[in-house]
Amino acid sequence: MQSGATATPAAPMRIDSRIAGKGGVAGLAALLLLAACLAWLALRPAPPAAPHDAGPADFSVQRALAHAHFLAQTPRPIASDANLRARDYLLEKLRALGLDPQVQSATVTGGADQLTVAVVHNIVLRVRGSALVRRPPLLLATHYDSVADAPDAAGAVGALLESLRALRHGAPLRQDLIVLIADGEHAGSLGARAFVEQHPWARHIGLLLRFDGAPGEGPLTLLGTHGANGNAVKAWASLDAPTAGSSRAPTADPSPLRTLGLAGMRFSATSDSGEAMLSLIRAFGARPLAAIAAPERVYFSVPLAGVLHYPEHIVWDITRVACALCLVVCWALLRRGVARTVPLSLAGALALLIVVSAARPGASYLLAWPLIGVLLGAGALHLPLAASLSRQARGAVLAIGTLPAIMLLAPLAAGSHTPPTAPPPAGITYLADATTWKSYWLDGAGARPPTEAPRTGIAFPHVRMLKDEDTPARRKVAFALTSKNAAPTIQLRVEGARVLAARFDGRTLATRRGGDWTLTLHGMGERRLAIDLEIEGGSPARVLIEESIPGLPADAVPARRIDASRSGRTLATDTLVLR
Repeated sequence: MQSGATATPAAPMRIDSRIAGKGGVAGLAALLLLAACLAWLALRPAPPAAPHDAGPADFSVQRALAHAHFLAQTPRPIASDANLRARDYLLEKLRALGLDPQVQSATVTGGADQLTVAVVHNIVLRVRGSALVRRPPLLLATHYDSVADAPDAAGAVGALLESLRALRHGAPLRQDLIVLIADGEHAGSLGARAFVEQHPWARHIGLLLRFDGAPGEGPLTLLGTHGANGNAVKAWASLDAPTAGSSRAPTADPSPLRTLGLAGMRFSATSDSGEAMLSLIRAFGARPLAAIAAPERVYFSVPLAGVLHYPEHIVWDITRVACALCLVVCWALLRRGVARTVPLSLAGALALLIVVSAARPGASYLLAWPLIGVLLGAGALHLPLAASLSRQARGAVLAIGTLPAIMLLAPLAAGSHTPPTAPPPAGITYLADATTWKSYWLDGAGARPPTEAPRTGIAFPHVRMLKDEDTPARRKVAFALTSKNAAPTIQLRVEGARVLAARFDGRTLATRRGGDWTLTLHGMGERRLAIDLEIEGGSPARVLIEESIPGLPADAVPARRIDASRSGRTLATDTLVLR
């Protein structure tokens, strides 16, 4: 080349070529290592809670586990013997703490398509606060019933019992505390409905804290909030005890308790998350709850940083910042000759952020901060100072820009993968069928035909017909039903004709426009039940009656089936044919 020649300028360097080569590989390796470390920090188990020799006013996991182990020995469906044993155990432990628990026994109706009437037995108690002026109380709610195929709340109940014990040994709360350990949660939340509709304490609640069961171990996790949650989220986020949760996707929560108070929080709790539960109760019990309401907040957990939160009304301000950054960076990339797919991808992510900000602001952080981080990283490479940076430094800039995405999305992706759990083993069913006057063994999985079983003391449903008036337009049927087995659950289903009107023990029940009409009864014991139905006339119909009892009759189980699963059950059935 001649000495006076001018060097040809190099072609614009593409953004993907800047991190190529040896320096780019090293940067990528460091980025992957950082992602793995942050994901591990997000998913590692919470530190152990207070040891067994904790002080009287401190939470002890061992004491909470002792309660949980007793309750979790067997499923505790509503109106079952196991349910009664659990209730007696809880009453005994609460009274031993010097508390005065009461049992709210109530008959309640719930459901729309599947009607349910139940006699529930809630455990309720009130602890008076030290404040001279009575203000709206703090309500703690959980449930003690359980079924075989749903998370057991035994751990949450055990943690609540231990928290109440620790509260009795510490400084008294300023605000009144109401505790509800409901029955019938797995029967359409009927225990909670009975408290809301019939208990005088369910008025002027200041704040509701609900604790559901969760499998395994883990921190106290906030599943969702309702009402004006601003101050409640602030108090939860400031706890020293381990917590988790985010506002991205609140779980469905049809509980009647949502209608109480100005704000509410729903948690999943286990025995080892009781330290956070106790801290939460003390935090809210020390402040007036009449002013707990505040504007909604976005909240989420970040590795190393804990819980971050900010008012929901600034979500659109953050989105506007992302829009401005996206326009500037996309313009710079196109000017430098970068392939159009990169700006188009950034614009697509921005469009998705706008949609999420409008439809679900609580989840907008998952897109806003990763997008802003990437835009800042890419934009920094086009500043005048970046021209002198080495490839390693440019790779580091891009890595820093991806940090928000790693910290927010990597734990989310790892948490979304849950190992498949085996379904509960299908138990066997003992059936006493009044239509054939015989008893059968039924395979719980439905894989084998029924085989005849020996007759036992299980009685057939006792049905007495009281009225059957048939006209072309309407048929009126009345009968009395008695369960000689005192079955915890009785189900009636009308097939072949639409039910126009229905009454149970003088109580008017809802009907449906189409489909079979079903009524489920819980906890009726051996009392006589009056059923009045008005159905379409002129066509035959059937009323199927099924009594369900957890477990198997001991005098019918042969030796080869003595290891039958706890999910075994006993059915007694009959059919009322209306020709």
